[in-house]
Amino acid sequence: MNQLTFELLSGIYSLCRLEPHEGVPNWVYLSAFYSITKSKEELSIVCEEYLVPNDVTVEESWRLLRIKGTLDLSLTGITAKFSTPLADAGINICVIATYDTDYLMVKSDKILDTLNTLSHAGFGVIT
Repeated sequence: MNQLTFELLSGIYSLCRLEPHEGVPNWVYLSAFYSITKSKEELSIVCEEYLVPNDVTVEESWRLLRIKGTLDLSLTGITAKFSTPLADAGINICVIATYDTDYLMVKSDKILDTLNTLSHAGFGVIT
């Protein structure tokens, strides 16, 4: 596997929680990036913060990093490679996996520490 490179996406994102019986609100689809996950217990949505209405339960102020390129789905240990140095640095993350790649969510106030930690751990970083 080639060395991973992380690209910082523009925008500030929110992690929203809705009830599982609710439909996906139309404002979600206006976001440059969004992720929707539904379970029996909840409907979770990641989208650009400025779109989220005030009456939604939300964890605000996240930045997104995208792993550049397409990850082979047969690879193992991808998340462990970058999450270990971040955990050692005390940086909390959320990971969103897609078919092609992974996205890393980091609180905005930790983004500089995250970029420095990834760089010092040998990963490529594009801002």
